[in-house]
Amino acid sequence: MALGLKPPWQVSTADFNPDEKRLDIRLDFPKGSTFTCPKCGLSGVKAHDTVEKTWRHLNFFQHEAYLTARVARIDCDKCGTHLVDVPWARPGSGFTLLFEAMIMILAKAMPVKTVAEFVREHDTRLWRILHHYVGEARKVADHSQVKHVGMDETSRRRGHNYVSLFVDLDETRVLFATGGKDASTVDRFKRDLTDHGGNPGAIEEMCCDMSPAFISGVEKHFPEAHITFDKFHVCQWE
Repeated sequence: MALGLKPPWQVSTADFNPDEKRLDIRLDFPKGSTFTCPKCGLSGVKAHDTVEKTWRHLNFFQHEAYLTARVARIDCDKCGTHLVDVPWARPGSGFTLLFEAMIMILAKAMPVKTVAEFVREHDTRLWRILHHYVGEARKVADHSQVKHVGMDETSRRRGHNYVSLFVDLDETRVLFATGGKDASTVDRFKRDLTDHGGNPGAIEEMCCDMSPAFISGVEKHFPEAHITFDKFHVCQWE
């Protein structure tokens, strides 16, 4: 019940190792169970064979928890042999959906390397989670209503290695991030804005610092937009 399992999935064993501080839960399905083809949606397909897979789950108190299951491989009459989808994890991931959701929440508040140390995972594995969900969100991002844009650069490490950010000032959301801080970053933002349904000609205002590169980039790629210098840099200049 706690795992939210639905037929045909069920818990077969649960083993706790206090020395390794690890809980292993094994999942299985009764003989004769049928599944839905992940490609065409055909239901009632029996398992051809199985592949054993393991996923990291949310901790059981302070102990790491893992789910292991015999994942059915079906032979669909329409589209061939495929592994079935499991309800607790996305295809190709070594983590459950709940674990990935926790990582996404933590990554909003701290560096990924710190998150990796906290959950005792390699940061490369966590970056794969972020790239997947950010990529999925970017595919469906709608920038058609963007009219007021703020832009600024930040140094991501020592040695003047810069990243430029473009944000929607009305919705308080990041629209685009790209390396560098020259006029070409504005060109890249324009192309990305168009790719997500935005209209460069509809941008009414671009707010930035007094960087000559940003100013020339706006004048070239967003000629109809008014440029507003942010008050912090105006005060600095004064």
